[in-house]
Amino acid sequence: MNNNRSSRHENKEKKVNRLYNLLIAVVAVLIVFVGGTMILGNKDKSDNQAETTQKNPQTNDQKTDKTAKKDDDSSKDDQATEDQATDDQSSEDDQSSEDDQATDEESNDSDSQAEVEKNPEPGVAERKVDPSWDSVGTSQDAPAATYKKGSTDWNEMLKAVGEGSGISPSNMTVWRLGNNGGVGKAVATVSPKGNSSTKYRVQIEWVDGEGWKPAVVDKLQ
Repeated sequence: MNNNRSSRHENKEKKVNRLYNLLIAVVAVLIVFVGGTMILGNKDKSDNQAETTQKNPQTNDQKTDKTAKKDDDSSKDDQATEDQATDDQSSEDDQSSEDDQATDEESNDSDSQAEVEKNPEPGVAERKVDPSWDSVGTSQDAPAATYKKGSTDWNEMLKAVGEGSGISPSNMTVWRLGNNGGVGKAVATVSPKGNSSTKYRVQIEWVDGEGWKPAVVDKLQ
C-alpha cells in the first residue's frame, strides 16, 4: 500500500518536473524570439538612419550647390549691372568730354582771330577787337544819329552793342549811348541787369546797307 502511494507520488513529481521543463523551454524560446526581434529591429532602425543620413548629405549638398549657384548667378548679374553702369557712365563722360572739346574748339575758332589786349589804358581791364564781328542788319538807308531811345536806330545800335559785349539787349542796362566822333560812329557803356559792377564800353560803326557792327569792346575796371 505504501509502495503504491510512493509510486504515485514519484509519477506526480515527474509530471510536475516535465511541466516546469516545458515552461522553461517555452520561456527560453520566447526570450530568444523577443531578443532577436529587438536586435533585428534596432539593426533595421540603425540601417534606416544610416541610409537616411547617407541620403540627406546628398540632398543637402544639392541644396548647397543650388544656393551657391543662385548666389553666383546673382553675383554675376550684379557684376553685369555694375559693368553696364560703368560702361554707360564712361560713355556719358566720353560724350561730355567730346562735347566740351567741341565747345572749346568752337570757342577757340571764334576767338582765334580776336585780338585781346590787357590793361591798354587806365580804367580798362581788357580790350578786344574781333574781325569776325559782323553787321546786325538794318531797315534804314542811313543812321538817324538822333540817339532817341526806342527808335529804330537806337534798337539797332543796342543790338550791335549786345553782339560785341555778349549781353542781350533785353538783359542790358544802358549807362550811356551817344556819338563817337561822327554820324557813322557811336559808343555805349552797358552792363548786365543786376550786375552794375561789370561794365563794357562798346564802340560801334555803321556799314552802308548792312547796319551797325561792333568795332572795339573794352571791359572796364
